[in-house]
Amino acid sequence: MHVVDMWEAPIGEPLELAVTAGLPPVPLPEHCHVEQLIWHGDPLTGPLRVCVAARGANVLTLRIASPDRIVADVRVRRGPARTPRPHALLRTDLRPGVQYTRLFAVTKDVTTDHVPDAEPVLSTPSLIAFMEDTAADILRAVFAPGTASLGTWIGIRHSGPASAGQSVTVTAVLADVRGRRYLFDVRATVDGREIGDGQVAQTLISQNP
Repeated sequence: MHVVDMWEAPIGEPLELAVTAGLPPVPLPEHCHVEQLIWHGDPLTGPLRVCVAARGANVLTLRIASPDRIVADVRVRRGPARTPRPHALLRTDLRPGVQYTRLFAVTKDVTTDHVPDAEPVLSTPSLIAFMEDTAADILRAVFAPGTASLGTWIGIRHSGPASAGQSVTVTAVLADVRGRRYLFDVRATVDGREIGDGQVAQTLISQNP
């Protein structure tokens, strides 16, 4: 299978591509760019295989996997990458690197107790909500009148517990700006112990008539 055939390759069938340790981790056809790269926690070590996991008219997701687990997903889009630029829906420009940290209390209403005979712990939906809210706070501080934002993508790994009565520290760092879409790296800890990390995206909308 040649590289140029990835737009026509059957979903799930391996592509004969050489996976590299650089970025992007697979060679791309001309006039394409990596829109998003999602690591799943494992290093790029061989042997690895690549397949098309999903495809639209101008976007496809390449899945990189070892024999027993998924290593990364690479979202590829046809056309040139969009250049970050100030957006009229904000009062001031935001550039990658700006960050914000919030502290959240683990109360009973954000825990899950569906596991019999187990201590209630912070639920994954609640952790995601903490992360999205922290990321949104970066945008809210510079909203122009009539501006709001919506969560439009999440890729979170919930890696540790947080019990009722503990506090969760969440930090969001702006990683990428593409038009109205703002991508954030997020990390959650309890007493310095990481309990979750990943990325969330917020997209600006106008509430003006």
